[in-house]
Amino acid sequence: EPKQFIKLVNEKSLLQDTVTRVKGLIKPKNIYFITNNIYFYELKEQIKGQGIPDENILLEPEGKNTAPAIGLCARLIEKKDKDAVLVVLPSDHYIKNTNYFKDCLKKAIGLANDGLLVTLGIKPANPSTGYGYIKIDKRLKIKNKKYNACMVEKFLEKPDLEKAKQYFRDKRFYWNSGMFIWKASVFMDEVQKYLPHLYAQLEAIHSKDDIRKVWRRIRPISVDYGIMEHSKRIVLIPASFYWTDLGSWEALSEIFPKDAKENIFNADCLDIGSERIGVFSKGKRLISTLGLKDLIIADTADALLVCDINRTQDVKKMVEKLRSLKRKEHLVHLTEKRPWGSFTILQEGLGFKIKLIEIAPKKRLSLQRHKKRAEHWVVVSGQAKITIGGKVFTAHKNRSVYVPMGFKHRLENTTRTPARIVEVQVGAYLGEDDIERFEDDFKKECRTAI
Repeated sequence: EPKQFIKLVNEKSLLQDTVTRVKGLIKPKNIYFITNNIYFYELKEQIKGQGIPDENILLEPEGKNTAPAIGLCARLIEKKDKDAVLVVLPSDHYIKNTNYFKDCLKKAIGLANDGLLVTLGIKPANPSTGYGYIKIDKRLKIKNKKYNACMVEKFLEKPDLEKAKQYFRDKRFYWNSGMFIWKASVFMDEVQKYLPHLYAQLEAIHSKDDIRKVWRRIRPISVDYGIMEHSKRIVLIPASFYWTDLGSWEALSEIFPKDAKENIFNADCLDIGSERIGVFSKGKRLISTLGLKDLIIADTADALLVCDINRTQDVKKMVEKLRSLKRKEHLVHLTEKRPWGSFTILQEGLGFKIKLIEIAPKKRLSLQRHKKRAEHWVVVSGQAKITIGGKVFTAHKNRSVYVPMGFKHRLENTTRTPARIVEVQVGAYLGEDDIERFEDDFKKECRTAI
C-alpha cells in the first residue's frame, strides 16, 4: 500500500494529515489530487466527509513523474482562473508545527502573486544523504523586502556522505522539500519555455476527458530536472519546522519510541536480544525476532520487506525493479476499495481464488457475468440480496450460493449494516477483467477511474 495511505504516526494517514494541515488556508473545493487511476477508490475513501468534490481528483493513466502531473493540474486550474496560485504538496510528508508551516505558505503565496516560483527549503538538521539539496545565492536579493526569502542558485541531487557533510556546514544549503508554490499561469509559461513538448501535449487538454487521449504521448520527467534546474525566477523561503518524508531510518527513529537497545517495535512483535532494528506491521500476525542487528522489517498484507538499516533509501530501487518486472505487487493490492465497498484476496492458487467481499449499506455491485469462472458465495455476516439468472432472493448469514459460469448475477446490500461474503472463484482464468457488465450504478464513476 502506498505510504501516504498508511496510518504510520497517528490515527490519520499521511494523506489525511496533509489535507488537515491546509485547513483554514485552502478551501476544500480548491483542494485537488493527482494520482494514478488504480488508487481512485482508496483516495475517495481517505477524503470522505472533507467536502472535496470528486471532480477534483485528477487521474493519470500511468505515472509520468512530477512535471506532467503538476502541469496537468496547472493546465486545468489555469483554464478556470489565470491568477490562481497552486500550492503543490506531496502527500507522504510528516510535519510538526502546523501553524508555522501555514505562515510559511502564506509568505510563499504572497511571493507567487509577484510572479515568482517559490519553494520551501528545510534547514538541514543533519548531513542527510536521503534528500536533494538547494543552494541559495546570497548575493541576489529579491525585490519584495516584505518576505524573508532568497534567490535559488541551483538544485542538487542526493549527495554522498562527504558532500552531505559539506552542505550541512555551509549555511547556503537547504533540504529540497518538494513543496512548491506558484501561479498556474507562471508555471505554464516556464513549461512552455523549458519543456515545449510537454506544453504542447498539455495544451491539448481542455477537460478531464482529454487526459487519456494525450497521456501516452507525454514523456516522463521530474519538475526538478525539467523546470527548477533551469528557471531564473525561483526563490526559497527558509523553513525550520520539523519535516521528513519518512523515507529513512533516521526519520523513523526520531518519531517512534525506542527501547534501551534502540529497537522500534511498531507491530505485534516478540524479540530476544536484537539491537537497532525496526519492525513495522499493521497486521494481526505475530512477528518474532531473535538476535538481529541493524535491520528494518516491514510486513504488509501484500509483501514483506527486510533490509539493512543503512539502505532504507534504496527501497525506491526495489519499487522500480517491481515495475520493470511487471510484478502485480507494484499495482495490485490484496485489499482493493470499490465504490460499493471493498474486497480482500485471502488466498489464490492454480484454478481458484478466495475473496472476502464487504458491501457497504444500501450499495450493490453491477449486474454481471463471467465467461471463464464459476463462483461460490457464503454469507458470513449481515445479509445479501442476490440475483442469479433472473431469480432474486435474500441470503442470510451461513447461507451458501452457487453461481454457474455464464449466468448473470448481482450482490446487493439493502440493510443499514455492512454485508460480508466469502467468494470462492473456480476456473481456468480468474483475472478481474473477466467481467461483462449489464447494469452498473457506478458506470460514470468507473469510467473516470479505469
